[in-house]
Amino acid sequence: MSSPLLEVRDLRTEFRTKEGVVRAVNSVSFDLAAGEALGFVGESGSGKSVTALSILRLFGPFTDARIAGQVLYDGRDLLELGGNRMRKIRGREIGMIFQDPLTSLNPLMPVGQQVAECIRLHESVSRDVATRRATDLLELVGIPDPKNRVDDLPHSFSGGMRQRIMIAIAVACKPRILIADEPTTALDVTVQAQILLLLNDLQREFGMALIMISHDFGVVAATCDRVNVMYGGRIVEHAYTEELFRSANHPYTEGLLKLVPSLEQRRGEQLVPISGQPPDVFDMPPGCSFAPRCPHVVGLCNEKKPELTVLGPSHGSACWMAEQRRLPR
Repeated sequence: MSSPLLEVRDLRTEFRTKEGVVRAVNSVSFDLAAGEALGFVGESGSGKSVTALSILRLFGPFTDARIAGQVLYDGRDLLELGGNRMRKIRGREIGMIFQDPLTSLNPLMPVGQQVAECIRLHESVSRDVATRRATDLLELVGIPDPKNRVDDLPHSFSGGMRQRIMIAIAVACKPRILIADEPTTALDVTVQAQILLLLNDLQREFGMALIMISHDFGVVAATCDRVNVMYGGRIVEHAYTEELFRSANHPYTEGLLKLVPSLEQRRGEQLVPISGQPPDVFDMPPGCSFAPRCPHVVGLCNEKKPELTVLGPSHGSACWMAEQRRLPR
């Protein structure tokens, strides 16, 4: 069996602030195979985006971030690489689509030039060649009449079109891994579906592995082979997508799935929100982070953090009641 393309081991990320230390990611481990689509789902503040930014070490110089653990890409630990070597990997080997294209794109630079700049940064090609390739990429991601729009500025495009431009930049050098951080945020349902279909098509065409980050279970269900559910900076459950929907084990996963509308839902039936609030990042509970909100809490939950209990070949749940809650197959 071939080795995973990406292996993350005991990833820990904390931020030093005036108010105290924020442990945003705590002992996260997972593998990603070549060509696989892996989802990360959870509420805002659960650590999904920080996990992605930690992999690429994309925290700014004014952010006091401390990253520990291992991020093994193709056998190399990305956390040990120097700045120049890491810059060669970002964009060329691992691409990323950010949440808000309006703030991610340069408002004063034509969109074609922004795509071409990414190509020239990583490849020794002329400006004309890069511009032609940028035009082809804009056409590939569905920008109408790209030859006449390469010189347009980002503000002249709709939100969905700007996201397509961000995707063109992210895949410009055909990376082996594409990280999509909430790529459908603030888009209407029809445009969301188009963007997800585009990402699926590009993943197949380029043979990329995909990490999809979302708070929406519907998004990961449409795009991902496996899912990691995050809460309080930890992975609390992981499984193949179909198995997770069929037999979710962790109470938090169950709570999230109850918020997904269903065709079987009766007229007038209300979706049931998860009670309470996410944990205070400056004062995390000593036991399970979900214990204060959990309807199945027992004494041990408030005292000690549970490790992942193996429920199957690719199914684990960080719950003290995991074995008791296991559904019969």
